[in-house]
Amino acid sequence: MKKFLFLPLAAILSLFLLISGISTAKEASARENIIRLHVRAADDSPEEQALKLKVRDGILKVTGELLSDCNDKQEAKNRIISNLDRLTEAGQEVVTQAESNHAVSVTLGRETFEYREYDGFFLPEGIYDSLIVSIGPGEGKNWWCVVFPAACYVGAAEVQTDESKMPECFQLAKSRTEKVTVRFWLWEKLQEIFN
Repeated sequence: MKKFLFLPLAAILSLFLLISGISTAKEASARENIIRLHVRAADDSPEEQALKLKVRDGILKVTGELLSDCNDKQEAKNRIISNLDRLTEAGQEVVTQAESNHAVSVTLGRETFEYREYDGFFLPEGIYDSLIVSIGPGEGKNWWCVVFPAACYVGAAEVQTDESKMPECFQLAKSRTEKVTVRFWLWEKLQEIFN
């Protein structure tokens, strides 16, 4: 009897682990193929938060030009690295026009991000390559999106996302917060027997 019950349970568990592993592998692979944009405001005051969004727009205009014809992430990273001064100047120009004394720093690094939903796609938590823009001390609320592939662009009034540019696995789930209930008939019967 125990052998009879063990084999189906082992098969179900193996299938579950296989499906979970495929999903995790897809997310990890996709994480390695994008570059996030992370803009940090000087502080949380309304003026600094508004300035952060203007700096974001200035940076996105430059990255849009730089990365529009990139074929892969490594090419995008190389262009960003070669143009860090240009990106810094673009951010600094916005800050100077706003009559602020903050310095802008722009670097390319790796950062840990939490799970994030956008309209039409999601980004799993994990470590990403990131174009990091700090205004002054960079201690205020921040803003982030994806700079490669260019999923964020400056529209007429605000930055919008283009979900068609995102890796396929990020478009599979519209919301991680939706509750999904998985039920296994065999498991329920086993619980009934042993309870």
